[in-house]
Amino acid sequence: MNDLIRQAIAAEADERVDPRTVLANLHKAKKRKPFGLIVGVATLTVATAAAAVIVPTTIKKTDASPAAQQSATAQNVLLIGLDEVDHTDALMLARFRADGTGVTIVSLPRDVFVDGEKLNGLFRKDPKQLTAAVEKTTGAKVDHWAAVKMAGFTRISQLIGGVEVCLKAAVTDPITKAGFPAGRQSLVGDHALAFLRQRHGLPNGDLDRVKRQQAFLVGLASQITKENALELARGVNGMIVVDDGWDVLEFAQRFTGPLAISMSTLPVESEVQRETGFGFEIDPARSKEFVGKALDGGDTSGGDGCVN
Repeated sequence: MNDLIRQAIAAEADERVDPRTVLANLHKAKKRKPFGLIVGVATLTVATAAAAVIVPTTIKKTDASPAAQQSATAQNVLLIGLDEVDHTDALMLARFRADGTGVTIVSLPRDVFVDGEKLNGLFRKDPKQLTAAVEKTTGAKVDHWAAVKMAGFTRISQLIGGVEVCLKAAVTDPITKAGFPAGRQSLVGDHALAFLRQRHGLPNGDLDRVKRQQAFLVGLASQITKENALELARGVNGMIVVDDGWDVLEFAQRFTGPLAISMSTLPVESEVQRETGFGFEIDPARSKEFVGKALDGGDTSGGDGCVN
């Protein structure tokens, strides 16, 4: 197994990081403790996908044993983006195909109400509460979860040399004053984080922020190569926390290069106000039907790739 890991992450460099160290932290999801800086996911649950996108793409599918490939099954992974106080600001349910060729992701707006509570406060109470609420909402079983703090995406975007996104129109965040021009652009460092966190000044607020998270993740995944995988693996080391039962190495062995990614967003009904603040109601039957079709490969996205 050590040889496999070494082959997967080895790269020409004066300073090498022991791949065993890189992946070891991904196996450790002890009782909750400070997660360290990882990308103040104040909106980028997408970023959480770093655990399931960056690491797997550093391992060649041909390195996995035939037995491991034959026994692989589709996996539903809950990708959780956390802010500085462990509120869930980004949330995605990702189904990774058994053959390792791609992933289908359904974003869940953080302010959806489930049994009177918004999704964004559940992880802080107990990760199991969040996964149970997601299963009830989507009708899909959560096999594993990975959590990341979004502040880490500042560093990740720097390591990869910028993440390309496309905006339909120029926009300025009235709170932070961060501005972004229309069209395609490469986001790096604090500018990338500002893009991921913006919701003010967008036509649909948090729902548009979800679209930005999706666009950023797709852009990030498309730029992962064999050449930059080592630096990325080093960069996410210690940033990502996964559940205790997830063998990330075994999971990673099924993948080959950048994944084909399909994105969609859980449909919401009216916005309502409760004691816990404003949030979205959902239609349980409609939600389960939508997620079922999306995870099974239905085309629910569309669009030209540009977001608000």
